[in-house]
Amino acid sequence: MNLFLSPNGRIDQPTYWRGVMILFAISALLSIISAYVSPILGMLGIVFVWPWIAIHVKRFHDADMTGWITIAMVVLAIVVSIVLSMILPALFGVNMAEMQAQMVSDMEDISSSNDPRAMMAFTMEHTKKMSQAQLLPNIVTTALVTGIVGFVMSLFKSTPGPNQYGEPMGAGAGTATFE
Repeated sequence: MNLFLSPNGRIDQPTYWRGVMILFAISALLSIISAYVSPILGMLGIVFVWPWIAIHVKRFHDADMTGWITIAMVVLAIVVSIVLSMILPALFGVNMAEMQAQMVSDMEDISSSNDPRAMMAFTMEHTKKMSQAQLLPNIVTTALVTGIVGFVMSLFKSTPGPNQYGEPMGAGAGTATFE
């Protein structure tokens, strides 16, 4: 657990990739659950921001670099994610503008009932349909962003021996583990 909870220490590339794959699997699973159970559950993803940051900081530490460079990786991930989110849904045949327009049109019919529970149930059901329609593009976007950031991270080579951030993986008590 130290791998995901603490930004202190160093991790080598294989450990970094194991951590990334675990976090990606959790993200994909959370996307599926939120699409089919409740879109509100998707907000739980915010809990996993810290583990992503922690493993990237440790990877930079392994290259004897400051963890603050992680901010650049976050910006890269956001930019790539925005670009892919504009392109991929259309490639998968998802027209969000049309779905939203249909929802607004249908909402006008139900709003005349003045029943807040019916309006909330209607909104949740349409939101779930939109989440399901975007599920595959969202998972592909996450996979591509993870791959691009991972590729950039692979450009940073480990510093042999101890550095200002500690011992290399497997060299002592200060190593990050899955424990």
